[in-house]
Amino acid sequence: MYDWDALWHEHEGFRTGFCVQHNDANLLAEDLSATLIHPAQGADGVAVYETADKYILAGHDDGLQMVEVLKHGLFDITLRLVTEDEGADAALPYVEIHVDNLATEEQAVWRGEVQLDDEGRIWVGKRTLNENVLPAMPFDELSFTDNARFRDELHRVWQEDLPQLRPLIEAWFKGEPLGEDDAPHHYGDEARVQQICDRYAEIVRREQAALSRLFSDAELGLIAHVLRSVRFEDAASCRGVWLAVEARILDEELDQRFKLDGEALLSKMKTLGYAQEVALIEALSPLPEAASANLG
Repeated sequence: MYDWDALWHEHEGFRTGFCVQHNDANLLAEDLSATLIHPAQGADGVAVYETADKYILAGHDDGLQMVEVLKHGLFDITLRLVTEDEGADAALPYVEIHVDNLATEEQAVWRGEVQLDDEGRIWVGKRTLNENVLPAMPFDELSFTDNARFRDELHRVWQEDLPQLRPLIEAWFKGEPLGEDDAPHHYGDEARVQQICDRYAEIVRREQAALSRLFSDAELGLIAHVLRSVRFEDAASCRGVWLAVEARILDEELDQRFKLDGEALLSKMKTLGYAQEVALIEALSPLPEAASANLG
């Protein structure tokens, strides 16, 4: 579910010593009143325990040490500009802020319509891009909506990340497609392009972690089977993967072949957002021959 080793090092400054009769990080369930969900692998490994509201990581670093990580703090905030119809009840273009927490299994989305006024100012919802003032985003459905760290990160995304969408927004209103020649102008230098690629990879990784919990192995196998014969010529064509799956189920009865409930699978696929569909395609589409060769 998570990169536990990375989480362990990320919270290095919050670790505390822990004294027990034994020194095995995998034998602390009773002492911690928690469930072991990820045993430590080797002397340098990290054992992970779970309670209703937190994870407890245990490992050896100059003695047995612990760190508690509250589930409410493991949220992710994704910002994007949407310029293609994805079925949302919002006029194009719009800004979407997606909050996801795999630990608590919570998700929420805020959307703000983007407009350009007569003075050339860009508005997102009821705020201009230059105001740096966060609009009302209650996110009332999230159990951690009042968490100070969550609100601070939401402010940071709005004040620092949102203005970086300005070139894309201006290009959209001018009717300028973002082609290869425009990429340096809109995205900046090589370091900026790499940053965008890294963020894309992280978005896909997080979405794939969520999808692995949503679909069974048999369902993923059926989708992968369908994707072997589907080609995606551009980013926009990645939308609506369920249509290809439905056609193959109807024509070839793949649901019976893979021994699963086809209707249930299609129902789940229809709820996927664009980022989730892209993540599914990235995970299950066959690699090109060159890429396969590079993998050895």
